[in-house]
Formats: sequence, structure tokens, C-alpha cells
Amino acid sequence: MVGPTETTAPVVARKIIVVKLPFDLQERMLAFPFLHVLSERYPNAELHFITPKLQIEVLNLLPFKAYYHEFDEDEIETIFDVHRFAITAKIYTVDLYISLTNQFADALLGVALKAKQRLGFSDGWKTFFFNQKTSRPVGHHICEDFFSLLKVNLGGEINTTIKVASRDLPPVIEQSDTQPYVAINLSPIRNEEIEQEWVDLISQFENQRFVFFGGDDQIKVNQQMGLFMTKLPRETGNSYMNYLLRDPIEIAKMMAHSRGVVTYNGPMASVSAYTGAKTLILCDREDPQRYGPFYFLGESVQMGPEDVSTEGVLKGRKIFNMGVVADRIHGFFNL
Repeated sequence: MVGPTETTAPVVARKIIVVKLPFDLQERMLAFPFLHVLSERYPNAELHFITPKLQIEVLNLLPFKAYYHEFDEDEIETIFDVHRFAITAKIYTVDLYISLTNQFADALLGVALKAKQRLGFSDGWKTFFFNQKTSRPVGHHICEDFFSLLKVNLGGEINTTIKVASRDLPPVIEQSDTQPYVAINLSPIRNEEIEQEWVDLISQFENQRFVFFGGDDQIKVNQQMGLFMTKLPRETGNSYMNYLLRDPIEIAKMMAHSRGVVTYNGPMASVSAYTGAKTLILCDREDPQRYGPFYFLGESVQMGPEDVSTEGVLKGRKIFNMGVVADRIHGFFNL
């Protein structure tokens, strides 16, 4: 972690701390700075993360030890679900339970685990299940939402200028040191094909090595990759490689050793910045002020759209000026 955390109150020793993570992958990634601070403030605690089974591998990027208790979508929704999960999880003598969601069932889970302290956001009926609570901030970054919980628990302010990073990751692309590459996330797939805009972007480079991947639509990207490759210019001296996504750890390794990553905003932007990679983010639909990877070590640049398409099935979709994007890539990645 870069930048120490601070609090105005002494740290109380904890033995068992349980955190219920959000289901949404991007929010889960944006909870990582919170988890880093928690680990630092309670270095002797045994950490347990209740986490969605879907893409649970991202937790293996964390540089500290924790126990993972996975669940499937829709598995923890009712009182009976909560009771069953609490029994099967076999987490005993919980000192502190923290819910990072706004879900009623997740608040009740702290009671089912018999946690001595239960910390969460105070809204609606679920507030009665917390004995430490705060209102969820409105209009703030997701990380700041989570930090507000720690302020309540620690009894003081924490340093929110931190920059956290993943564990060290080995390279997975051959000759990445002698033949550096730019990684491009070709997803999401819209209108059942890889967008022409990516061809327009790549056509503005010469003698560069590009590695393509599909962070969200791997199957669709692979289905379209053959046709996409035929559209790419060959006379420019560029080289192209399709990197098959096996799991988030493998793709994180690829990102970590790139000259930079180009992606639409979303979970892959957070993964990239968390590995320390320079990340150029095309902000299409999400608000970067709420979802940008600002608390991760990798330097990032957010770009907004130049104009908006108003025709056909793509009505209202934001279209980027790839000439402007290419200029930013050249300067940001030092090509």
C-alpha cells in the first residue's frame, strides 16, 4: 500500500472479522482499498470474506491472507437462506461483521453469525441489525462509501489519499520486456460484432505490438476475432495477438506487464489499475467520479465521448473520436 492510513483513536484488537462483499464485480473491486485499510488497521485479525462465487478469483490478487466463503447468485435472500448460510459457513466467535451492501439479508447475516459488533449502512429496517452504523453517502465515490464505515468503526478519520496495489504478478506474454505491448479490451460486444472503432484506432499506429482480450464477452470476442483480424492494417508494421482469457488472475498478469491498457470503464479498468498498469478508460455510461479506479496504484486517464450517435439500434450510444484517443495513447503510454 502506498500512503499510510491514519486514525485519531487507538486500534482495538480483533480476532475474527467478517466482511460481506458486494455481488457486482466492479463494486467488489472498488472494495479492495477498504480491505487493504482493514487489513492494515487489524494486522493480527483473521479475515473472512463472504463473496460471490462468480469470478471469485479476483480475490487472489489481494496481497494478504484471508478466508473466502463463496455463495451463488440468489443464494442469500431470505431469513432461511441467511440461517442456513451462517451454519454452513462455520465461522465462529465473530468479533466484527461488516456489510458493504444495502441488502436486508446481508444485515441479518451479522446477527446469524452472532457477531459482537455489526457494522453497516443505516437505511430502512436493516438498520436495527447493526450496532455500529452510518448513513450511506450520496454522490460520493464507491470507495468513499466504504471508508465511511471504517471511520465509524475506528472512531476517527482515515487517510483517503491511499493508492493500493495487487500482489506481485509474473509476466505471461513472451518477450514482454524486449517487445512491449499495448493491451486492448475489445468488449463489450455491441450489435454482435467487434466495433469498427477499434479498427479505426489501431490503424493510427505504426510498429506497435497489440494484445487483444475480452474482459466481459470472451466467447463473443473469440467468435468475432477472425473477421476482426482481417480488417486490421498489415502495412503499418503492427503485430497482433489474441489473448484468451482463462481467469481474472491470468488477465491481470498480462495487464501488469503491458505498456498500458485501453478499456471501457468497468471491472477490467479497476483490475488493470490495481496491477499498477497505466490505464486509459473510455467512459461510456458509468460516472467516473463514482466508479473510476482512483484509489489504485496504476495511473489512469478517463476520456469522455466526442459526439453521440442517434441512428438505428445504436441510438443514444456514445461514439469516441479515435483520433483523439490515439493521440492520448501515444502520450500517456510513451509510444
